[in-house]
Amino acid sequence: MIEDKIKWNDKYKSAPPAQKPSPLLLAYLERIGRGEVLDIAAGMGRHAKPLAAQGCHVDAIEWSDLALEALEKIPGVSAIEMDLEEACGLKKRYDAILCFNYLNRNLYPLMLTHLKPGGLLLFETFVQDDANEGAPGNPFFLLEKNELLHVFCSLYIIEYKESYIRKPNGQKALMASMAAQKLH
Repeated sequence: MIEDKIKWNDKYKSAPPAQKPSPLLLAYLERIGRGEVLDIAAGMGRHAKPLAAQGCHVDAIEWSDLALEALEKIPGVSAIEMDLEEACGLKKRYDAILCFNYLNRNLYPLMLTHLKPGGLLLFETFVQDDANEGAPGNPFFLLEKNELLHVFCSLYIIEYKESYIRKPNGQKALMASMAAQKLH
């Protein structure tokens, strides 16, 4: 929806997202190697940049015009304009799929079917918790506790944790982090 595009453009203008990659991604950079990577809701490219720099080809899905402009400037990154709330018509399979700070449960089947055998799924986002201060307010955009473990139980779970993070503004939020591999 065009309203979502406007909302994300405004958000990136008023409060630019973090540029430092997640420690979860950094821990698996070597394992990803130089493969084909899908970065869902890629933002301004904080994960696409280090992946492209090590020789990966990254398909970076985004809806914000500002984010798409930033992604198009990164060598090795193909910026894909797509409203993930509407549809996702990807055909390709990937060595790694990333989803950070974004939740759309309709994409779970896409993640499973578009991950190559041996491929790595890195997923990190907010979890519903009464103590959250810095997580989205709408529960639709929050994981249930252990949700990723249940949804992706067909994958080999390499690591999983739910822990509180402290945002730069001092607010705390419960975050789930998962690395999983498709064995077959």
